[in-house]
Amino acid sequence: MAASSTPAASKPASPSAVASGLHAPVSACAVVTKADVVQAMGFAIGNGEEQAEDATSTCSYAKHQGMVSVMVQRLQKKMNIEAEVAALRTSIPDSAVREATGLGKRAFFLDIPGAGTQLYVIKGDSDFLMVSVLGFGEAARVSPAAEALARKALGRL
Repeated sequence: MAASSTPAASKPASPSAVASGLHAPVSACAVVTKADVVQAMGFAIGNGEEQAEDATSTCSYAKHQGMVSVMVQRLQKKMNIEAEVAALRTSIPDSAVREATGLGKRAFFLDIPGAGTQLYVIKGDSDFLMVSVLGFGEAARVSPAAEALARKALGRL
């Protein structure tokens, strides 16, 4: 995904190593509900649209040019976080990675100029969560909402 004038139309970046070796998915729309998104964002948003493919569940909530997406995966093998961070930096060159503390085993934000942020969280060795908030403002503005949604999701995984 590249940052563009319509970031909500882009599909959230997802880690490459996560694409293989997965267990059955947990419903992303159950892990983060519409009510959770409304509370975190502070405004009404559309109903969640869920997609499940290859043991991955993604739920997207849209409003105008913005989108909040949640992706949940259950991994069979440990993810190489450093390789994933490098791959994300390569796929979105203008992005910035910053650590997030107090969330799971490891968590980091991928801030995308002109678009928003994506929060990646590893819980234990098998639960992977990504919360993407794009099209509602810069990372500094939307990061608190992404973190609040991640905390809700982690409590339900």
